[in-house]
Amino acid sequence: MSSPPDEPQVITHRIPRIEVYQVTDDELRRIEDGFGQVGQDLTFAVAALSFCIAFVIVLATVSLSEGLFIIFLSLVVISALVALYTGVRWWRAKKAAPGVIATIRSRRVEPQASQDEHGAKMRGP
Repeated sequence: MSSPPDEPQVITHRIPRIEVYQVTDDELRRIEDGFGQVGQDLTFAVAALSFCIAFVIVLATVSLSEGLFIIFLSLVVISALVALYTGVRWWRAKKAAPGVIATIRSRRVEPQASQDEHGAKMRGP
């Protein structure tokens, strides 16, 4: 059976071994939450740190009136606190997902022969 000349030829290669791990819904949720939150916390930490540094440079180089100085100083403190808070959250959360994945992988035991849909055992590796 030949294919028409305009269709590409598809070549497939057998995968020698596939390992399947059983994962609970809670573990999947923790992995999803961990990866999503880690990126968001790091983004906020870097942005807040940038604002903090920019306002510190302004305070160090420009002479401001007392009212404006208090506003800029408040912005420095607020952005430093936000950077610290989100930075600590990022630092803690970045270790959570690999911990859950390590727990899942620790369940690894001797491979079992899988069965096809008719109940017949299939060959192992």
